[in-house]
Amino acid sequence: MSKQLEKDSSYNQFDTDHDGVVTDAELARSERMLMIENLDKLQDQQRVMAWAALGAPPALIAFMASSLVALEKVNALAGLTTTYCAAMGTIVVAFMAAQAYVRGKAEG
Repeated sequence: MSKQLEKDSSYNQFDTDHDGVVTDAELARSERMLMIENLDKLQDQQRVMAWAALGAPPALIAFMASSLVALEKVNALAGLTTTYCAAMGTIVVAFMAAQAYVRGKAEG
């Protein structure tokens, strides 16, 4: 099945061979390219999230070890800081594993 395009149609982007007709194959190819682009954007966001989540705990520890924080507060927050650091790592690992599982199910 194919459709003749009007001039300045929003579907012109799917006409890869520029013959003025959009075929099912061209639509399928365009859909696949869109999926690849969206997956790439998702992976970029995952990398940002992972770097932020894994970079925050060392920054927090460095701040807590600085002279800006009183020793009494450091002792009081030590357990919370440890839990926060472990939780950030766990969240990143769990999210990445879930995404890999979902992607594996979709592909296979």
